[in-house]
Amino acid sequence: MLTRIITGAVALLIFIPVLFFSHTIIFPVVIICVAVIAIFELLKCVGVFTKKNISAKDIVLCFFAIVFIAISFASIIITRNLENGNILYLLIFIGAWSTDTFAYFTGRLLGRHKLAPKISPNKTIEGAIGGIVCCTLAFVLYGFIIASLDMFDAEPNYVLLVCAGLATSGIAIIGDLSMSAIKRKYGIKDFGTIFPGHGGILDRFDSVMAVAPAIMIIGSVLSKFGDYGLFV
Repeated sequence: MLTRIITGAVALLIFIPVLFFSHTIIFPVVIICVAVIAIFELLKCVGVFTKKNISAKDIVLCFFAIVFIAISFASIIITRNLENGNILYLLIFIGAWSTDTFAYFTGRLLGRHKLAPKISPNKTIEGAIGGIVCCTLAFVLYGFIIASLDMFDAEPNYVLLVCAGLATSGIAIIGDLSMSAIKRKYGIKDFGTIFPGHGGILDRFDSVMAVAPAIMIIGSVLSKFGDYGLFV
């Protein structure tokens, strides 16, 4: 657990400057590089670099997974360029990582009932509930922070933030389980070793990839209704 915590802290310290320059070309370049690494991790998992005979199922999985990875990371960049995108895009990371983090610790402390034992034996229903609750609270807290800072000319809609938090955390859990299913199918523990204690890009960004298109769609749709956006 200590390795996992230290790696998470170091990764966050590296990632914060990238977020600080999200209004520059640095941000999309970094996101594209992360997406490329994720695609290579997937291809390595399926074995396309080592297998002499690749099945049709492997090819189909690679095709749809690569499309999904591309769309997911593109959604982060698109969300950043929406109205109030400088606020909205952070919800992608807050939603995904708060769900992951609190589901992990809640599961370790209180977990008794398995969530999906055939896919991911360590995940529990109690952990999932903890992740959902904490993600929703994180969205509300983020709204309070935005409202309290003079640098942002935006007012949070707390009711919609609660709804978005609930939906986002559920999607994050599904994204996590989906990647776990792929790992189980191909008999690997992690997609990579970039993040000690966490695995590779796909291990750390599985929830982010699921959440990103959802936040992009929510932000895009609600922006059409003026006063009914997450931030107005």
